[in-house]
Amino acid sequence: MRNRTGRAARFTPIAAALTLLSVTAPLRAAPSPLPARGTARPAAPASSAVPWRASAPDTIDAWVEAYMRAHHIPGLALGIYRAGRIVKAKGYGLADVELDVPVTPHTIFQSGSVGKQFTSAMILLLARDGKLALDDPITKYLPEGADVWKGITIRNLLTHTSGIQDYENADPPIVDLRRDYTDAQLAHLFARLPLVFPPGTTWSYSNTGYVLLGIIIDRVTGAHWNVFLHDRVFGPLGMKTARMIGLPDIIPNRASGYVMDDGHLANQEWVSPTWEHTADGALYFTVLDLARWDAGLSGDAFLTAAEKREMWTPVHLADGTTTSYGFGWEVRGRPGHRVVEHAGGWQGFSTHIVRYVDDSVTVAVLTNLAGAATPHIAHEVAWLYDPALRPPEPHAMRLDPGKLESYAGLYRFPEGDTLRLTASSGALRLETPRGTTLEFRPSAPDSFFVAGTEWRLRFERDPKDGSVAWVRVLRTLGSPDRARRVR
Repeated sequence: MRNRTGRAARFTPIAAALTLLSVTAPLRAAPSPLPARGTARPAAPASSAVPWRASAPDTIDAWVEAYMRAHHIPGLALGIYRAGRIVKAKGYGLADVELDVPVTPHTIFQSGSVGKQFTSAMILLLARDGKLALDDPITKYLPEGADVWKGITIRNLLTHTSGIQDYENADPPIVDLRRDYTDAQLAHLFARLPLVFPPGTTWSYSNTGYVLLGIIIDRVTGAHWNVFLHDRVFGPLGMKTARMIGLPDIIPNRASGYVMDDGHLANQEWVSPTWEHTADGALYFTVLDLARWDAGLSGDAFLTAAEKREMWTPVHLADGTTTSYGFGWEVRGRPGHRVVEHAGGWQGFSTHIVRYVDDSVTVAVLTNLAGAATPHIAHEVAWLYDPALRPPEPHAMRLDPGKLESYAGLYRFPEGDTLRLTASSGALRLETPRGTTLEFRPSAPDSFFVAGTEWRLRFERDPKDGSVAWVRVLRTLGSPDRARRVR
């Protein structure tokens, strides 16, 4: 059931990232029809709420529509915002395949882990109010873990440096996605998870941490976190249709979520209401709501400059190194082009929001297909909109076969997933979970790239003997995904 319902984040488990990598090569093949069960309907016409005034008005539309057909995405909503204003808000394809309902800018999608940035904003607002402090021990609010969570702070939960295992990766499973739980029951269950590493020493993506943040908000405010979110975020920013997921509710313009099941389109599977009410990514919103969110982040009235700086600063680990994750946002960039972004996936939906902070450009992509490569779509759209945002592609260099072979081997990530690299024909070869073989060409000592994509490998060496000890899988400019060489 996990492949049908798991709240997959872009970075972990690493298998999800590698699956994404396998579908982000440049679009070259002719688009193919959607293999839905039964008679397939033609895609609905795109509908736009805001005129598109770019010099090449059809470039983005043509690319998005071709990509959707090639990768069998039923529906997609796209938002492009500049300096807090809507440039383009448009729907493509179908929000509901069975009822032949088109996507519009008003179509409501599930957030997946894009919702984590709203949880981090709530924590910052509560810190401003003096209701909690970022460096408070979480056991102050979660006594259920007093024996296990010593030394873990709210900051650790925000930055995925707590060491608390992701409940989705627990083996054997710690929770049942078809069962309801109270907050207290979840806290007690999560306290049974062993720590993967000492707090603050390593980065490892954990949905568990954000569920616990939601429980902390509940206990600090005396109400469910969604009440605080409405009163302090959605309401003031004018996000009129944004809300917590409510499957039994009658919600106009709500999209249906889909998965690919043995090559055919299928409906998402059911999970209990508990998992639609947790703070690790259980929101509804539209690209018009996200336009209001982007406008709020573009000024300093909603969150101060200091609060946004805290949210978008890569976390420092105990050994002095940094990852590229802040509070609910991944932090990337190159000089003059800072990038903050996050992806999400849950219940048949895949989403992404990327903000080119220095360029005042934001792109949001909402789809109703599990596993859709929304990060790739969002960045490609940003680069088509403003070509200056596209990072320059490295130049390939030749490596001595012996040196190339020194990078080959098996690497293991903190979550247990492995990465096997082999050396062949002047490149490192990686087979993705979908059976695609990718060639990483050397561009500099310890750096490799896949031509035509934003994916990179960066190797790190053991300071004692200079041998290759680690590899990072990253998208152009940095990533928390670091794996240790095991052979």
